[in-house]
Amino acid sequence: MTPTRARPIPIGDVALDGAEAGEGAPVILLHGALADRRIWAPHLTLLAPRLRAVAYTQRHFGPGDEAAGGAPFGVAAHARDLLAVMDALGLPRAAVVAWSYAGHVALHAALAAPGRFSRLVLHEPGVRTLPLPEPEAARVAADARAVFGPIVGAVAEGRLEEAARRLIDASGGPGHFDALPPARRAVYRDNARTLPLLLAQEEPPPMSLDDLRRLPVPVDVLWGGVSRPVTRLPAMAVAAARPGGRHEEIAGTGHLWPEEEPRAFADAILARIAG
Repeated sequence: MTPTRARPIPIGDVALDGAEAGEGAPVILLHGALADRRIWAPHLTLLAPRLRAVAYTQRHFGPGDEAAGGAPFGVAAHARDLLAVMDALGLPRAAVVAWSYAGHVALHAALAAPGRFSRLVLHEPGVRTLPLPEPEAARVAADARAVFGPIVGAVAEGRLEEAARRLIDASGGPGHFDALPPARRAVYRDNARTLPLLLAQEEPPPMSLDDLRRLPVPVDVLWGGVSRPVTRLPAMAVAAARPGGRHEEIAGTGHLWPEEEPRAFADAILARIAG
């Protein structure tokens, strides 16, 4: 088994918690909301025999707030951090795997500096500003209200762990949070404090379908066959704007597939990056 190497990654005013394993072509794994680099621990080991796999905890996330620094919480700041991390690691170019919220981060960074990216592999990228045609836009808006309405209420009442539970249950089904192994619940609990930041984040940069069509970087999009409209339909719209990508609907899976089935997700990454 290839050992994982933990390392701080200094980028200007903060040092981000990072880890990597393996040698070869570099791939950076970006976590989504309510998470940190710990969710990628099994993936680093699975990818290491063929790639140099790197994961880091994005600014503001993680067990404490020591890596907040002076930048706001938002897509633009996290995209700047991604490019700074690549500089700190000495990576002029890398592939990026991004999940959910981080999908917008990866796309924004690639639009800003396309020459830095060899490929993007996105699982249900959360591009909130992407204009969708009707009736998809109405379905996404209605589902977003159903998902985030109870979360906003719990956050307003200061019940952050309950807000985290509602977000995970919305993705995995009722009772999903409480049925998780303790280590995975701990990651979500540790990051529950970021939910107020997520809800009040700096307005994400606008992104159009034409922007995606013009992006000179290979993009592959994955989405779950049983995912909710709020995560599945934007992913399908990104895929439709990139007809040359190796897109795939993963039958019988939902938004949490990368974490629920790390080997299958790692295989999907390897097929697209190291295949």
